Amino acid sequence: MRKLSVVICCYNERKTIADVIKRTQSVELGPEWSREILVIDNFSTDGTREILQQIDDPEISTFFHERNMGKGMSIRTGITHMTGDYMIIQDADSEYDPAEHVKFCRKVE
Repeated sequence: MRKLSVVICCYNERKTIADVIKRTQSVELGPEWSREILVIDNFSTDGTREILQQIDDPEISTFFHERNMGKGMSIRTGITHMTGDYMIIQDADSEYDPAEHVKFCRKVE
C-alpha cells in the first residue's frame, strides 16, 4: 500500500477551500493507495480559518500558522507533518485540478 500526502496551502481562500477539499477527497486513487490531506492555513483573515476549524474528518489534518510566513513555509509545514510516501501540493484556489492526482499515482506505480 502506498500513501499520498496532499498538501493544500491556503491564504484567504474562504470561497474555494471547502470545494477544493471536497474535490480532492472525491478522487479515487486506486485500491493500492491511501491518502492524507494536510491543509496549512497561512494566517487567513477572511474566514478561511473558521471554515477549517469546523472540519472533523480523519483524512484531513489542519495546521494554522500564527502569522503569514508565505507559501514556502506552508509547504515546509506540510512536509514536516506528512506521513505519505509521495506528496502533491494542491493550491486552495483551484489553480490545479485534483483529478490530476490519479495521473501522478499511475506514474509512480
